[in-house]
Amino acid sequence: MDKEQEDKELMPSENGQSLSPKVFVLALDGGTFDLLRPWMEVGAQGPAPLLPNLRALFRSGVHGELESTYPPLTGPAWASFMTGKRPENHGLLEFFGREPNSYRQRLHSRLDIDGRSIWRVLSDHGKRVGVIGVPLTYPPEPVNGFLITGLLTPRTKVTFTHPPELEHELNQRLGRYLLQHTEKYLQDDPSRLINEEWAIMNNKIDAALYLMDAKPWDFFMLHILGTDVLQHAFWHYFDPNHIEYNPNDKNIQKYGNVILKFWRDLDKRLGEVFARLDENTYVMVMSDHGFGPLRLYINFNIWLLREGFMHLKRDFRTRLRWLAFRLGFNYRNAVNISFKTGLARLIIRLGRAKQEEMQRKTFLSLDDVDWSRTTVYSMGNFGQMYVNLKGREPEGIVEPGAEYEAVLAKLEARLRALRDPYTGEPVVERIWRGSELYQGKYAHKAPDLFFFTRGMLYKAMGLSDFGSDTVFEHLYGTHAHHHMNGIFMLKGPGIPQDVEITGARLIDLAPTIYHLMGVPIPRDVDGQVLTQALGQAGQAAPQYETSFVSGNGGEAEHVYTAEEEAALTEMLRDLGYVS
Repeated sequence: MDKEQEDKELMPSENGQSLSPKVFVLALDGGTFDLLRPWMEVGAQGPAPLLPNLRALFRSGVHGELESTYPPLTGPAWASFMTGKRPENHGLLEFFGREPNSYRQRLHSRLDIDGRSIWRVLSDHGKRVGVIGVPLTYPPEPVNGFLITGLLTPRTKVTFTHPPELEHELNQRLGRYLLQHTEKYLQDDPSRLINEEWAIMNNKIDAALYLMDAKPWDFFMLHILGTDVLQHAFWHYFDPNHIEYNPNDKNIQKYGNVILKFWRDLDKRLGEVFARLDENTYVMVMSDHGFGPLRLYINFNIWLLREGFMHLKRDFRTRLRWLAFRLGFNYRNAVNISFKTGLARLIIRLGRAKQEEMQRKTFLSLDDVDWSRTTVYSMGNFGQMYVNLKGREPEGIVEPGAEYEAVLAKLEARLRALRDPYTGEPVVERIWRGSELYQGKYAHKAPDLFFFTRGMLYKAMGLSDFGSDTVFEHLYGTHAHHHMNGIFMLKGPGIPQDVEITGARLIDLAPTIYHLMGVPIPRDVDGQVLTQALGQAGQAAPQYETSFVSGNGGEAEHVYTAEEEAALTEMLRDLGYVS
């Protein structure tokens, strides 16, 4: 078959007119082949797969692990998927970014992402798009089609669809579109979270089925969050190797199959979705990161205090708070009490500004740090380390150059010496200087030292300045967390069948989608077309836009009110995203 004949095979036609191929993307948040491979292969009672629809797709195309972002967190990962850019080029290195001239953080929104989204680029090239539930899409972006925002949409009454009237249409069709997650994992009654995740999953798929039939589209994306949420909360009930697994725990019988059951029920509903896709549609399944068990939390700012990198003020108020802190009057215990007594919702209503003021006056916080004697502080879900650098930090004392390098060398040596208090094993597995990982427009936002713990078994208490008075803390709330490698599957015209690929990255998906749809690739993407995955569909050379087209610009004006940000921050804690 010559090249012209191959092109005709790959491009369906109608009435003699060429049609651009469609692309359907299914985003399964936190999906990992560590779970899915055995579930796709055999069932508990024999050879029948537990996830037959995902297995069929897996076998009918290419598949492989998908490298996430550094760090593998929902915020930077979805921003990288949307733009095809690394975090240091789109500007989101965490859920939260540091406020200018401050040691404080604020929550990111879509407007903080520097770069055009997939749906913006496709719209600009005349493609009709449909997007449901992708995190960090609020406020809704005008597109050529429709868009429903996802995680980090405020709980207050806001417009979360484009066009705005789509919300009314969905409510009429579905009874109500379930936008918000309102429950959290509560040990005494996990069923409330379980029931909500099932309801949201079914509601989203009902919405997708309706919109796939009712609206014209060339690109359609459906995001499912419940896979991630339930893995955070219930991993310790099914994994015999988890530190908290107890075979005599009566809850294992009740909740040990929650994660698998959710995946099985989801797979069944996906059969309805896949049945609406013809053989000429490319179907991509992906996740933003992988998943795995946790062992312990680590309070890195407490560790920095004990190692002499950080110091507290010597005034009476700070000494009093430190004494109370050592006696157990700390943020973690207060949060536990507030949720047991129902005070949490009242606290949220105070608004973020009042909450922070109350927390700073009541508990030990970064406001108690003596920055004139502090060389390093930690901020972030992976324990990211920042040097208190002169000229960059508000009260920096470390001189750039030799002194800066000496602080980092000492810090790295101490991190390598950190040991698990129960096993004596090293905690830190791999360390990078920020300059090694982040080399782009927003590299100035990067931590000075970034590291992964051994097996990613340890999680930093990233939002709490000083969560408790111990360096190591037993797990609560979330029992598993994100790993680097998510999932990737792709089938469609010209795609090889049942082929394993390696080296795929999250940032490669956007340019690959553009290539499949015949759309020029923006010149500012960092990813590359996954030509090794495309077979005949990847034979043509990738085409790029002839000129550079800028996106939002990043670091936009804050879109959340103080009350909205407080509620969203608490929701992220509830769902296991931050501690």
